[in-house]
Amino acid sequence: MFEGLYDWFLTYGIIYALIGMFIIFVIDAMIFPALPELFAVGAFLLNPVFWWGVTVLITAAVAEVVGNSLLYALVKRKRLPKFIRRTMKKWIGFLFLKDERIILMNRIAPVIPFTGAFIATCKWSYKKSMIYLVTGGVAKYSLLLLLVGMLNVKFDRDTAQWFTIAALIIIIGVSFASSYIYRKRIIRNKKESI
Repeated sequence: MFEGLYDWFLTYGIIYALIGMFIIFVIDAMIFPALPELFAVGAFLLNPVFWWGVTVLITAAVAEVVGNSLLYALVKRKRLPKFIRRTMKKWIGFLFLKDERIILMNRIAPVIPFTGAFIATCKWSYKKSMIYLVTGGVAKYSLLLLLVGMLNVKFDRDTAQWFTIAALIIIIGVSFASSYIYRKRIIRNKKESI
């Protein structure tokens, strides 16, 4: 399934996989959700060995910091329209965690998109936010790449790819479902308390 993608990346060298993954992570942080998990796994599968996994993790962490920092700086400098800032702050008011710690939870159940914009708008500590962002990201992607690496060792390449795709779909589905359930529960609890 990934053979054509592998061949294309390997034609130019695996460094292009890192550059492509970096760009996807920055786009995911700044513009729209781009399923970076899929690209991290795809990059890792080009050379599923320990040192390459560490390289993919470092690239993902740096890209997330760059993307969120750029969005943070843009929002901090240009400021969002008042109604958007008000909506963002109202949304954070609904959540159980109302500070930087939500960034860690966001790794399991994505409840705040465009994290850099929230960091700037809610006036959270930039340093603390980046620490949570990197810590949560490294933990999430380490587990994901470890799972993919184990599948690659246990099964032949084609079978491992199918299991990897299934695992990714399940992980992304559980993430979206838990986000949806969390949001509904928060909204219901707020309505009941009024």
